[in-house]
Amino acid sequence: MNDIMLGDRAPDFTTTDLDGNTIQISDYVGKKTLLVFFRFASCPLCTVRFAQLIQNYPEYSKKGLNIIAVFESSPEYIRRYVNDKRKVPFPIIADPEGELYKLYNVKKSIVGTMKGMFRIFKMLKSMMDPAYSMGKPDGSITRIPADFLINPLMVVTDSYYGSDIGDHIPLNRITHFINNGK
Repeated sequence: MNDIMLGDRAPDFTTTDLDGNTIQISDYVGKKTLLVFFRFASCPLCTVRFAQLIQNYPEYSKKGLNIIAVFESSPEYIRRYVNDKRKVPFPIIADPEGELYKLYNVKKSIVGTMKGMFRIFKMLKSMMDPAYSMGKPDGSITRIPADFLINPLMVVTDSYYGSDIGDHIPLNRITHFINNGK
């Protein structure tokens, strides 16, 4: 499987979110979308990015951005470590089998896992968040995050495969996409 690159059509899928709603990427035709692949629900580094997206969502949404979050965790685990702790304004997909990760070629990396351990300050920040609680990983500890900005024509305008377990697309690239569509 090849990486999803700039100019590629976003691979379509149909699944359900935590609330039982059908999510099909092609239903987002005509909309700007950020598709975010996190690791497992109790990942401390993912917690920081997840909180940033929730915090920025009112502004993002006002400017027409939709967010879809995917975790390599069971629905129960996501509810316990993510959804029950915060008011999440966008759909969350549980993908414990990693099917969407395969579709979008989201990788695993031992080196990326080790590199991510040096993001100690980000980990400490997440652990200070009252909504965070530590838990045993229920997904791959070597999974590396990935982010895809998809334009209204379902074309990927930015694909970001993280270099380590805490590496997500910079927020300024999301803002640029929202304001310029690229």
